[in-house]
Amino acid sequence: MTIAIDKKAKYEEIINEASNGLSIQLDAYHEKVFRIIEEDMSTKEVNEILVKTALENIDEAQPNWTFFASRLYTEQLYEEAATNRQYEVTEAAKYGDFYHLIEMLTEKGIYTPSLLEKYSKEDIIFLGEQIAAKRDQLFHYLAIYTLATRYLATDHEKRVFELPQERWMIIAMHLMQDEAEEKRLDLILESYWALSNLYMTVATPTLNNAGKTHGQLSSCFIDTVDDSLQSIYDVNTDVAQLSKNGGGIGVYMGKVRGRGSSIKGFKGMSSGVVPWIRQLNNTAVSVDQLGTRKGAIAIYLDVWHIDIEPFLDLKLNNGDERMRAHDIFPGVCLPDYFMEQVENRGDWYLFDPHEVKEVMGFALEDAYDEERGSGTWRERYEQCVAHPTLTKRKVPAIHLMKRIMVSQLETGTPFMFYRDEVNRRNNNPQEGMIYCSNLCTEITQNQSPTEFLEEYVEADNTVVKKYKPGDHVVCNLSSINLGRAVTDDVLERLIPIQVRMLDNVIDINTLPILQAQLTNQKYRAVNIPAA
Repeated sequence: MTIAIDKKAKYEEIINEASNGLSIQLDAYHEKVFRIIEEDMSTKEVNEILVKTALENIDEAQPNWTFFASRLYTEQLYEEAATNRQYEVTEAAKYGDFYHLIEMLTEKGIYTPSLLEKYSKEDIIFLGEQIAAKRDQLFHYLAIYTLATRYLATDHEKRVFELPQERWMIIAMHLMQDEAEEKRLDLILESYWALSNLYMTVATPTLNNAGKTHGQLSSCFIDTVDDSLQSIYDVNTDVAQLSKNGGGIGVYMGKVRGRGSSIKGFKGMSSGVVPWIRQLNNTAVSVDQLGTRKGAIAIYLDVWHIDIEPFLDLKLNNGDERMRAHDIFPGVCLPDYFMEQVENRGDWYLFDPHEVKEVMGFALEDAYDEERGSGTWRERYEQCVAHPTLTKRKVPAIHLMKRIMVSQLETGTPFMFYRDEVNRRNNNPQEGMIYCSNLCTEITQNQSPTEFLEEYVEADNTVVKKYKPGDHVVCNLSSINLGRAVTDDVLERLIPIQVRMLDNVIDINTLPILQAQLTNQKYRAVNIPAA
């Protein structure tokens, strides 16, 4: 079936506009798409054909096809947003009224009311006039597709309302909302410049949640589980809250007693760490981030823990499924001494942390080697090895390393966390210990478990639970796009505004876990990796 001449001319115009400035050969592309397109197809169906056919041409020799596909896809976004927001797309004006967008999505409960409360109509109109639609052409296809399908604000029916440059401007407005009014607009425009030119990007939670009524802005969190049923379930609840609000989670399980340990003096009663890790695995699967992505949880255990071997098998595809947790990301905490024993083909001893604390009077995980080759941790470890009644199991160190390597080959995990070196480089050693890291292994901050103190009933029959908050680690993250920032020589201008944005994330973020909020304010940790 052929299509009418006027429709063909319209699609040819779209193709020619999208290819403007790109060195691509369109002859074969024209022939293929017009062989597929039929008269009764909708504009959206035709656009999907145009995009898919463009994507088929991408290879190393022809990278411009991805930008061609991106432009075609973006044109469809413009049309959908215009329909939903009731404005007309023209060659000169791809975007609609910015103030009207904020009004609409605030009324629908998508945008936070603070955008209209903290900014005047004149401010918003001015900022809308600064939006540079041409910068949408900087996206390659995968980038614009991911931004559009995961992060742009939609209504509750997932219809397109917000467009890419508006997302950047909303993020900038949200992060600068509490700045002094005399410099606020300048800081917003500087933030918009950094984001819209793709010199940097904010963390996924900030990208997704800034300016909206739900979610928080920080990237990753680390919680420490104490050796009690109360702590295990409290941490699981906290992990669910953080995962729901867009955070990646690290959990340290090294304090939890091992399989066969005693409970209330009854020997052999503990089922070890694996069942509790399986609960966290179910939380990761069940509590997603409003469909944006599944929960992401990394679990860390010390290589001397009595349950280290079943821990290393958690993600394997064979064996007892009751001992598997396929959706979490295991990590192993390695002291220097273990690596020395691997190199020397020496023996390694596994202990139950609960029994160590009961018998030895110290927690083995609460120390590290202050110097290479010597220190508190190995002294305590050797005391445990020498103790005549302390339960221990001896395995060749190289055997454990082989198990780690096999698991890495089969599953990509466990992550490796070299705890002695990390603690030697701790910026705040006087404040505590670093037990582990997070999913991306970039966080190194002090950790401690939150302690349950008491539960009581007040005069009005209100039940009150009291806790002593631990250090619940928070990471505030954004990234530099070195490929663009260095090429355009903007690092000196970029870094100050990027750090300011991160600093504001700490101040304006509302975390669902109070101890995380306290730790965030206490350490004010920021991280700017380069990509």
